[in-house]
Amino acid sequence: MAKGLLFLAAAASLTGSTFAACTPADSKTYDYIVVGSGAGGIVVADKLSEAGKSVLLLERGPPSTGKFNGTQKPSWLSGTNLTRYDVPGLFNQIWADGVPSCPDTGVQAGCVLGGGVAVNSALYWKPHPDDWDVNFPTGWKSTDMAKYTDSVFSRIPGTYIPSKDGKLYLQQAYDTVSKGLDSAGFKYVVANDAPTSKNMSYAHPAFYIANGERHGPLRSYLETAYARSNFALYTDSNVRRVVRTGGHVTGVEVQCNGGNGHSGTINVTPGTGRVILAAGTFGTARLLFRSGIGPTDILNVVKGSSTDGSTMISTDQWINLPVGSNVNDHVGTDIQISHPNVVNYDFYGAWSNPVSADKDAYLNKRSGALTVVAPNLGPIAWTMVNGTDGKVRHIQWQMRVEGRSNTAMTITQYLGMGTTSRGKIDIQANMNTRVVTAPYLRDAADKQAAIDGLEAMRGYLSKISGVSWITPTASQTSQAFINSVPATVASRNSNHWVGSATIGSDDGRTGGKAVVDLDTKVYGTDNLFVVDASIFPGITTGNPSAAIFIAAEKAADRILALAAPAQGRRFKA
Repeated sequence: MAKGLLFLAAAASLTGSTFAACTPADSKTYDYIVVGSGAGGIVVADKLSEAGKSVLLLERGPPSTGKFNGTQKPSWLSGTNLTRYDVPGLFNQIWADGVPSCPDTGVQAGCVLGGGVAVNSALYWKPHPDDWDVNFPTGWKSTDMAKYTDSVFSRIPGTYIPSKDGKLYLQQAYDTVSKGLDSAGFKYVVANDAPTSKNMSYAHPAFYIANGERHGPLRSYLETAYARSNFALYTDSNVRRVVRTGGHVTGVEVQCNGGNGHSGTINVTPGTGRVILAAGTFGTARLLFRSGIGPTDILNVVKGSSTDGSTMISTDQWINLPVGSNVNDHVGTDIQISHPNVVNYDFYGAWSNPVSADKDAYLNKRSGALTVVAPNLGPIAWTMVNGTDGKVRHIQWQMRVEGRSNTAMTITQYLGMGTTSRGKIDIQANMNTRVVTAPYLRDAADKQAAIDGLEAMRGYLSKISGVSWITPTASQTSQAFINSVPATVASRNSNHWVGSATIGSDDGRTGGKAVVDLDTKVYGTDNLFVVDASIFPGITTGNPSAAIFIAAEKAADRILALAAPAQGRRFKA
């Protein structure tokens, strides 16, 4: 099949059903099979194919952007090479119709070409050095990551001015809040020029947008990979499990998800081939569980299931690792203010009935209000809190125009880097993953940091003349408000999940926390790797996309530097 790029006219069903158009897996083998086309998978697949290796990238969902023949779009984009995923003003539509979410993750995830980087708000800035220096092991510190950071930002420069005409639109809320932050002593920075200035600072939000359209890995790493003859991409092809004998993986079992998806077993090159899981914090954990890798109690659930029990690898070849035991997410706390200067733009209405002048400006010039990322983000601010346990915790404040009135702004407090609370995910008998322990404010110092951070921000925003408080109310204490929001996924989820297959030198088979080693290779195997947010030991300061791109470049180098695994070598679980 030429190149293996598959097309779909509507949102794919993700049930694993058999479709008439499904294609049986062929007998071709690959040096590398990469599972998942998100932030990690696209980048690592490009770097491996650049090195001359044959690479197959597998995505369970349909195409997304117009560049790769996606077709999901409103009627006013008919006749253009644009889809809902290309237009910044349509980014928020995912909250209206849920497409293309994954039905088996327990949280919202992007099951579409590009994964999260196709459906998120495209926020993008260089990680704070602490994201590496506090969280990551030796060899993955900020100095080790510097050249990969430079490489990523040379390919995806990012911008805080998404409109092609160089103008910023819908700045009323930004102007109002930034004046208050100035009065409170905050410093304005250009986010990607000042990665270390993330305390008492604010910025226009930066995005991986170029010329008014979504950019990022889809329009850089994937484009260069796809141009190579040694690269193939299959969409609508859901990986059920990796096929292995002991610690040696021979391929992956795929199920067709519609369109022209594939079914059957796809093999890696005998003796030297490798499989890389990049299916996200939940998807990668599920694949490991279904492949006999994880805590014994969870593997027994898979063994006892009607779907996997008869085909699961035998118990004597299970690899007992703490998969799913170190998950983390930003603690999300929404507050709302109102100000008469705030202007609410109807981005949801733009789906079916956009303002004519704005539609024309976008289609003809890639300028105007529809280049604004819905729902009109900014400013972004950063603070730090000295915790009661002596640890510094980073907070990112993400402001957007939406709320209970047309003059409301919602401001999310993302309590992140430095938090010590962790959660856990597992798998159910229907093979759906779920959060069994939420990672929010389980530690008293984390909760106090959220309270102290909120109290400080309330003081800063009070300097804005004419501001009124919606939540918390003016009479409600910060402590009472933080305590009133349940520490559950439903109330606190930021959807920045990390940590289900943590990287480290402390082998999880012998009591450590790590699932993968410093080369991102799964302990107990010789040719199975993980390259996505799963390997992050802790959450980042802010949105983790850039950090994942950088980590994927680093991981590709580590993987390529390894000697080829011995054919048929077996690792004792």
